[in-house]
Amino acid sequence: MSSAACVAFCGLRYEVTAAEVDQLERNTDPRQILSKQVGLSSYWGNFGGQADRFVLFVGKKLTVLGPENDMAAAFTAERLLTITSDTAKRLKEADLRGEIGLFLEWLTDA
Repeated sequence: MSSAACVAFCGLRYEVTAAEVDQLERNTDPRQILSKQVGLSSYWGNFGGQADRFVLFVGKKLTVLGPENDMAAAFTAERLLTITSDTAKRLKEADLRGEIGLFLEWLTDA
């Protein structure tokens, strides 16, 4: 069992269907593969707790805050602009489209 955490990610956020979970578990989802090819990362999980709501992030993981992870994180405005610009460039290179943003999502106890 893992403890609750807050995931902070810069990039794209996708709601994942139950049919896509198997590929994500095997790291064979095309979005995972493409992100890795351009030097980005992906992170996915069940963010709905008992109500199953799977989410996939593609881009740059900024931090995961929680008792079993980081306790604090800080990013200057300049650093955030650099990360956003670099992430946007790499997502375009991977042909992954969508509105790039800063996403904070609560991950309940597993």
